[in-house]
Amino acid sequence: MQVGQAAGPVKRTTRAGDFAGYLSRNLTDAYRLATMALGDPVAAQDVVHDSALAAWQVAGDWSAGALDAAFARRFTSDCVRALRARGPQEAAQGSESLEDALLDLAPGDRLMLARALGLAEPTGSGPAGRRSADRRLAGILRSLRARMAEAPPAEARMAEAVASGAALDDAAAGAALDEGLRALYAARDPGGDVPLQLRLRLQRSLHEAEATAAERDRIARASGWSFVFNAFMVVVVLTLVVVVASVLDLRGSPAASADPVGDPSTPLTIDAVSVIQGGVDGPDVHVAATQTSFVAAYEASAGWHVSPQQCLADVVGVIDSFGQPQWLGERAGHVQAIAGDPSSEGVYAAGPGEYCQLGRHSSADGGLTWSPGSLPTGAATSPSWLAFDPARAGSLLAFDAGVLYVSSNAGATWTSSRSDVTPIGFDSTGRLVGWSPGNLLESLDEGSTWGHTGPGPADKPETGAATSNGVLLGSKAGLWWYPLAASPSLIGSDSVYSIAALGDGAVVLGADAGGHPWLATVADTQPGMSLATLPPELASLSITGGQVAANDSGAAIALSGPSSAVAFATFAR
Repeated sequence: MQVGQAAGPVKRTTRAGDFAGYLSRNLTDAYRLATMALGDPVAAQDVVHDSALAAWQVAGDWSAGALDAAFARRFTSDCVRALRARGPQEAAQGSESLEDALLDLAPGDRLMLARALGLAEPTGSGPAGRRSADRRLAGILRSLRARMAEAPPAEARMAEAVASGAALDDAAAGAALDEGLRALYAARDPGGDVPLQLRLRLQRSLHEAEATAAERDRIARASGWSFVFNAFMVVVVLTLVVVVASVLDLRGSPAASADPVGDPSTPLTIDAVSVIQGGVDGPDVHVAATQTSFVAAYEASAGWHVSPQQCLADVVGVIDSFGQPQWLGERAGHVQAIAGDPSSEGVYAAGPGEYCQLGRHSSADGGLTWSPGSLPTGAATSPSWLAFDPARAGSLLAFDAGVLYVSSNAGATWTSSRSDVTPIGFDSTGRLVGWSPGNLLESLDEGSTWGHTGPGPADKPETGAATSNGVLLGSKAGLWWYPLAASPSLIGSDSVYSIAALGDGAVVLGADAGGHPWLATVADTQPGMSLATLPPELASLSITGGQVAANDSGAAIALSGPSSAVAFATFAR
């Protein structure tokens, strides 16, 4: 698709969903063209980011075609400006003769060459427009050939060929130049994968811009004739909030303040499921969710130990809030337990490192970069349970073999204490729910003290998740709902492998009697499962375990078995 070309006159309805569609129509070709024209991927990211955001911010209730046309105009203008700014610097570096000759051209002509010979896009619209563009392109190539003919023959073989009129006629010289330009653009072409850094940067910039606009609107409204009345109502509302919060000791999660795509619908409903990575050899697949993105890791080979002194690291990937993955390679050792911070971009992974030594890898940027370190003093294995407190950014808890570890700095340092209570999970306010034989308990101070909330199962659940109204527990015996003020009830009898709470709902992964996976959502106000439709390549798998991680963007799913997979679910909004 040509940069800026619309898919049709679709009206923009929900800005978050349409932003994803807007990027999917324009981002790939724009980034490719900018990189080929500028010869610098970093500068290309800057141009695409600024032009995409600028066009989006000025758009009102525009059709997709009008929005894409606005982006095309802004992108072309920004590209030309960047080419003009970079030209003299590159010329002074004394690059090869073809690139020297390109630098002598006008910035708009350089962009047109990259579009026509790099992207192979039409250079005009309609028969008359294409004829005019073809004439302009031919003139640009003639100017470039003339510049090449003036170059010293020793500078480049192609310059020598073009300058050698006896050896080549005009047609052959033109073909040689065309071939040289196509080879240059092919070498610069980044392909179809837009860097994840650019996608995440656009999401964050959009959120910041819309938050700033909302604040400006709020200030403008407050300065109107109704200022006194509005101020009075604000004081009343804030007073009520403070009173209610003090009574309930309610602690709101900051994760909600950086949601790039809007809130999921109530009750929580899965809109679609797609495969991100299939055909994984072996069952070791893990996923985690941060505030705005996801991290996935899977074993590079089923034969993991090369030798007792050498271990292979897992393949790690980052998934953005639109479900687009970027596989980064072996970055975080062999992952045995992983958790993401719902109120930041922090990730913590525990497991053996390159030389099979037990340790951890942590990331502060959503899994793009990692740093190694050690586990808490005294820990002999990776934790059996690992989670960030959603109400305290950077607060990380781990549990194993009757010891609860607490870190206030994302796992850099730890304190530990013996605990007879096995943690299950946090709800969105930071209330920690735990289990002991026959009992369910809660803690409001990250496990320092526990209070009894009601009866629980005699056997330890294999997975669980907490909401503000109760606890969901899963095992091979099924999915159970334990409300705070009523008797427990069985929701489903199939095996349950993972539960990820999100607000007052949850995403549940399980398998039927034949081992075939299912994915469902559960609302704690009306317990019952709403099953999602899985793609055939997922529904046909035979799984023995798995993991779900969710944030407002969607859910990452690890399906573990002899042949494993990583999938992504989007929510209805």
